[in-house]
Amino acid sequence: MSRYDNQLRKDLAFLNLILDSSFGNIFVTDGRGNILYANEPVAQDLGLPKEVLVTKSVYDLVDERIISYKPASITVIETGQKYMQSVELPNGTNLVLSAEPLFDEAGNIRYIIVFSQNRTIINRFMQVLQQENQVIRQALSHVQESMQDGGTLVAEAPATKACLSAAYKAAQLDSTIMLYGESGSGKEVFAQFIHRNSRRSQKLFLPVNCAAIPHELMESEFFGYDKGAFTGSSREGKLGLFELADEGTLFLDEIGELDLSMQSKLLRVLEAGEVKRVGGTRIRKVNVRIVGATNRDLASMVNKGSFREDLFYRINVIPITIPALRERKQDTAVLANCFLERLNKKYSANKQFTQSALEVFQKYPWPGNVRELRNVVERIFAVVPEDIITGRQIEKVLGTDSQQRAPQAREGEEMGAAMPEGTLYEATERFQREYILQMLRSCGGSVQRAARQMGIGRSGLYKKMEKLGLKGS
Repeated sequence: MSRYDNQLRKDLAFLNLILDSSFGNIFVTDGRGNILYANEPVAQDLGLPKEVLVTKSVYDLVDERIISYKPASITVIETGQKYMQSVELPNGTNLVLSAEPLFDEAGNIRYIIVFSQNRTIINRFMQVLQQENQVIRQALSHVQESMQDGGTLVAEAPATKACLSAAYKAAQLDSTIMLYGESGSGKEVFAQFIHRNSRRSQKLFLPVNCAAIPHELMESEFFGYDKGAFTGSSREGKLGLFELADEGTLFLDEIGELDLSMQSKLLRVLEAGEVKRVGGTRIRKVNVRIVGATNRDLASMVNKGSFREDLFYRINVIPITIPALRERKQDTAVLANCFLERLNKKYSANKQFTQSALEVFQKYPWPGNVRELRNVVERIFAVVPEDIITGRQIEKVLGTDSQQRAPQAREGEEMGAAMPEGTLYEATERFQREYILQMLRSCGGSVQRAARQMGIGRSGLYKKMEKLGLKGS
């Protein structure tokens, strides 16, 4: 025997070893149904040695009642097409088979390869896939609301910069962080910033509004439940928020709204890193980074007995207070322009704030903080038809115009204001042209300085000048 023949035999023996150890049954016949190969799992399922199987055909298996069903390979011989079937073997094993023909150059069936797998194993895989899909669906449902508006993090004011610096340093650790601040001050945006700059940035950031979850559903939402845990529960059960956020960050907004019972259960998770689903017995380990947020005074709540002292010390490891918008006025104009630019992009518009408009934004106290500013910008975008939005128009939307009506009237008299002529569009164009020319003169002809004073980008000003026939002036 030649050296080549010896190597071939070794290779074939190794190939047989691989196929016998494969995950599933492999069965090969020729175009007439004669069995050419069967791996060890097939031999075990049929109760015949491999050496015996390769002396038979699939028709013999039926005639000798080794199997009680019409083999998929016979159907392939009859139809010339791929065929799938589900069968039950004499030993009670349920199999799912897939038989596929291989053709020669003349178009005749040369081989038929049959793959099969135990239905129990397939069902187990399906359960795993369903669970993974459930994780994705639940995660998306919780994240979708927070992603609709998107977060805008601006740090022009010294107070904001100091807060951002503290958040960045805290992000590098795995410690629990508590964000304090008035409603609408941007606590979730800071929480997202912390997650993006942490070691968990590639994992899930899951925001949860504790005040939005009914008290009777809190335990099942946070810890999940097993199938049949209670009437009306999903047949597959449900993953809890802690399992969904495993290895990632769980942002608990309005954490001060949790009742004492839920506070006790939350403390257990934080201390032991373990959860147990409602109706279940299995303890599951979780590794979740907690970022809490509240607009309430938790220390005062502890004194009154409405918040657990041990939980307070457990979550208040790194406290960060986010300043209200009125305390960081330098951020206001930048935020307003950011919100307006986002609306411009969404609706293919080109609206811009004048410098006087941005000054009005900075003077307003914003009791609703960044959330109120964003909503006001959207309202202005909807109700003001002109592309150039003035301070007077913003005052009208904010309801502060009546307080300054007399000074505005004097301003109009000093400018020699008169009833404009022509259509609204023509009057608007005249105003824009004159406004830009005056701004350019006051800035010594510098487009960059004028654009900065007007609160718009240089390219945006060039486009507006070209539209108004002022290019190169």
